[in-house]
Amino acid sequence: MADFSAAYGITFPLLSDPDSEIITSFGILNTLIPPDDHPWYGVPFPGTYLIDANGVITHKFFEQTLSIRIGAEQILAAAQGEELPGAESTGADVNGPAEVAAVTVDVEIDRRALPEGMRRDLVARFRVPAGQHLYGEPVPEGMVAAAIVLDDTPGLLPSETEHPPTRPLVLRGTGETLHVYEGDVTLRRPIAHNGSAGMGPDDERILTIGGEVRWQSCDDVQCGLPQRQRFELTIPISHRLWHGMRSAPGELDPSEIPDANEREHLTRMIERRRPGDG
Repeated sequence: MADFSAAYGITFPLLSDPDSEIITSFGILNTLIPPDDHPWYGVPFPGTYLIDANGVITHKFFEQTLSIRIGAEQILAAAQGEELPGAESTGADVNGPAEVAAVTVDVEIDRRALPEGMRRDLVARFRVPAGQHLYGEPVPEGMVAAAIVLDDTPGLLPSETEHPPTRPLVLRGTGETLHVYEGDVTLRRPIAHNGSAGMGPDDERILTIGGEVRWQSCDDVQCGLPQRQRFELTIPISHRLWHGMRSAPGELDPSEIPDANEREHLTRMIERRRPGDG
C-alpha cells in the first residue's frame, strides 16, 4: 500500500486486507476465482460503499468488471441525496452484489473408450453468458486464450487443439482489438495412446488423463479475470481396434471378435513387398 500511495500521490490512509477477512465478512469475495488461481484469488467483487458521518453504509455501487469504478462526482451526488442509476440505497445492509453470470465448462472424451491405434477427441464445451465472449489466439501479453492444457501422462499422445473461428472485437473502453469466439465455444484436442495403461477394477485397462481448461472472457467494454478449471478423466483402453470400430455402445460379444494373428499378417505383408515377388 505504501508503494501504491507513493506512486499515485495519495495522501489519505489506505487499508489492506491481506487475508481477505473483511472482504469475506462483507460477502463480496469474488467466488468466480478458484483458490489456486494465484495471485487473483482473494480479490473482492469491484464496488464502492458510501458511509455517513455515523459510520452507517447508506449506498453501495458494484460493477460487472474489475477495472471499472464509480467516479467521485457520482459518490458526491449520492451523498447529497440524489437518486442515481446503479446506486443501491442500503442503510445498514452490507450484502455484496448479485453474483455475475459466469462462464461454465464441461470436459469429456468422445465415446466411452480409447482404442489402441485410434484417435479420440478430448472435448471442452464452454457455456458463455449472453453479452460475453471468450478470447481466442492471438491475445495480448497478460491475457489468456481459451485452451485445453494436459498434464504429462505416460503413454498419452496429444495433438494440437482444434479451435472454431474467431472474429475481431474492438473494446469500446480501450480501443484494443481482440480475437473472440461468438456464443458458446467447443474446443477439441485429439488424443491417442501408445499402449501404456494402468489397471482398473475387474482388471480393466485404463488411462487417467488430467489437465485444466483456461479461458478469459470480456464484454464489449471490459475484460474479466483469467479463469482455469482442473479436470481428470479415467478412460477404458480397448485392446483391439475392433472395439473402436463398433458403432453401437455396450458390451462386445466375444463371438463377434475376429481371430487375428497380427505377427503372421505382418510377415505376409513384408513377403509380398520383397523385390521379385509377384
